[in-house]
Amino acid sequence: MEDSTRRSAGEFETDVREHLERVSDAVFTVDADYRFTYLNEKAAALLDRGRDELVGAAVADAFPDAEAAPFLGECERAFAEGKPTTFTDYYAPLQKWFEADVYPADGSVTVYFNDVTDRRRREERLERQRDRLDILETFTQVITEVSGASEDAISRAHVEQLVCSRLVETTPLTFAWIGRIDGDTVVPSAWAGAEHGYLSESSFSIDAEEATGRGPVGRAIRRNEVQITANIESDDAWGPWREAALERGFESCVCVPLEYRGSNYGVLVLYSEREGAFGGEDGPKDPLQQLGDAVAHAIDTVERRREERELKRRREEFSTFVKDVEEYSIFRLDPDGHVASWNRGAEEIKGYEESEVLGKHFSIFYPEDTEDGYPSELLERARTEGQVKTEGWRVRKDGTRFWALVSITALTGDGGACRGFVKVVRDMTDRKRRERRLDAVFNRTFQFMGLMDPDGTVVKVNDAATEFAGTDREELIGKRFWEAPWWDASEDTIAGLRDAIRWAAAGEFVRYEATGADPRTGEELVLDFSITPVTDEMGEVVLLVPEGRDITERKQRERELRQERERLEFMNRILRHNLLNGLNVVSARAEILEDFVDEPGRTHLSTVRGRIEEMVDLVETMRSFTKAIVHSEAHELEPKPLGKTLVRELERIDDDNEHVVVSTERPIPDVDVLADDLLPQVFENLLTNAVQHNDKAVPRVAVDVEECSDGMVAVRIEDNGPGVPDKEKRHIVEKGVEGLSTPGSGFGLYLVKELVDSYGGTIDVSDNDPTGAVFTIVLQTV
Repeated sequence: MEDSTRRSAGEFETDVREHLERVSDAVFTVDADYRFTYLNEKAAALLDRGRDELVGAAVADAFPDAEAAPFLGECERAFAEGKPTTFTDYYAPLQKWFEADVYPADGSVTVYFNDVTDRRRREERLERQRDRLDILETFTQVITEVSGASEDAISRAHVEQLVCSRLVETTPLTFAWIGRIDGDTVVPSAWAGAEHGYLSESSFSIDAEEATGRGPVGRAIRRNEVQITANIESDDAWGPWREAALERGFESCVCVPLEYRGSNYGVLVLYSEREGAFGGEDGPKDPLQQLGDAVAHAIDTVERRREERELKRRREEFSTFVKDVEEYSIFRLDPDGHVASWNRGAEEIKGYEESEVLGKHFSIFYPEDTEDGYPSELLERARTEGQVKTEGWRVRKDGTRFWALVSITALTGDGGACRGFVKVVRDMTDRKRRERRLDAVFNRTFQFMGLMDPDGTVVKVNDAATEFAGTDREELIGKRFWEAPWWDASEDTIAGLRDAIRWAAAGEFVRYEATGADPRTGEELVLDFSITPVTDEMGEVVLLVPEGRDITERKQRERELRQERERLEFMNRILRHNLLNGLNVVSARAEILEDFVDEPGRTHLSTVRGRIEEMVDLVETMRSFTKAIVHSEAHELEPKPLGKTLVRELERIDDDNEHVVVSTERPIPDVDVLADDLLPQVFENLLTNAVQHNDKAVPRVAVDVEECSDGMVAVRIEDNGPGVPDKEKRHIVEKGVEGLSTPGSGFGLYLVKELVDSYGGTIDVSDNDPTGAVFTIVLQTV
């Protein structure tokens, strides 16, 4: 057998290259300057270059686009780290996906790579198929939900918003909107998802003569056919909208016409950030058409129900008018203003019988205004203007006053001459009183309030609103809410207001926090803002009630409290990780020293170890204290087992103290109390206090628990120690932080009081018989 160690380097290199020619991978090597030093035939074929052309050439010269590809970066990383690396990337000039393994050596890099384009395309096809399955499943769910919601929906806007919101919940769908037809224009009426201002930048039409009408939206409506765009970037029909769509990551789109029984309700448009998410232009459209039919049917159902309600409302209005004629004072005047007829309503409202007023001048109804000619002025205005309307206080026959809504209409003959007048009077006293009461409440609240039409037009504001805006009512009323000068709002805030108003107009109560800047100071404003829809007897939204209050100071306080809690948590970490760990190290070293210290030094060592234990206890108490403060603002109480907690602490105090006698008066009931995870600290501190401050040879601690009838439970902890002087009893449970000169002066009891107060309980101190103290804790049961 030939000795391989005697073979020349040239022979070995030849063997390596012969091996590389036989491997299934494409292989090439580059030197430290990234020049090709070797390529096997498969590499030259995949790179579509001759080996003689590439060997000796720099990678950047042979493949200029490679500098922007991961290849050079991976080679540099392999050189720097001296470790192999693997990557997959698409190289556009060759339109191929490559999977490569890079192996560094002294002064060179060897790359094994393969063309995985077919595999990647299969994976992409599978991913698109999964996306389409997800979309189809969402379509099925939306069809089911819309079919059920059409019976309960209060408006078309509600159905449209429901459809858009549900559709974008599936991952492949990025954005959805519905457009209604207004003349030749398609106007967006509902949307959800990543809109990012796309609709405000875009316009759509159904006129084929217009550029904005020759796209898929216009075609879908005109032809009543689903329009699928598999690739927005390459579709010529997307000229007016392509740039805006691509900027927002939209890659594919589908436009679904909404038509039902000859009624065209617009179009549903869906976008995806993935190419071909809805299939090709000639792909299956039945699921999309079924979705459009379901949405159109739901809209048709809601619209027909609305028309039926409107017809019913008009009929009821007419019936009510006929019925209420007797509630109106309706009578005729001759051309000079004398009463020529009198109805039953006039008799009820005015208090005069027909015989008392026929032929009399109608000025008898204006006893306070006759001298200044006001009645004659009203007739003249009605004669010249056709009709005059007034309202004000009027006087009945018996002298009582009522608020009257009055209209006087001139009756003219064929030649235009005045034949007389019809005067209609309605007693509006009750409504006037209600309005005055409403205005009193409306303007007395500290919140700013208003009334809006469903389209967001402000129709009324209270005094608090004008004060908040710092302007007159004339600057607010008549404008869209988001256009009125309430505060300096960002585009996102304005968009949020418009969305909130749109949802409220669809029947939803909306509440959220709106932000802006005070136009007078430029400082940040935070508002607790809500919109309440008001519906009529038919369920139609007729008014919106916006309400808001300035919570800027509260939010600032919350931020300050959050910062304070963060500082306390930081201090807690220092106590836990630094001080406590340090004390543990000192304690361990002190224990080691016990074997090296003679008898005179043991007293000092015992003192050191005792002080260490005291400091550890103090650190643990401080940690509990800071934890209680951190959680005091957002205190979420929950049921905690009183019995198990108390028994566990009694066992602990008994185990830790050899000469202490612990007893219970009766079995501790198994009840839950409102507390948190710091409940054990309450009993630990009280029990420790009863033992540590006890001067008896045999300290005794007795515990009794009694359930009260008012949903409370009382825990009594008695000891036989020296007791608490009367002057200090109240001081213990009412002590503030300023009273804690040292931790030993009641720090643990202060922590107990803070925790019990946060639980909604009480603490009390009294004398025990014959000696000692009794601490009574009362907590709420669940």
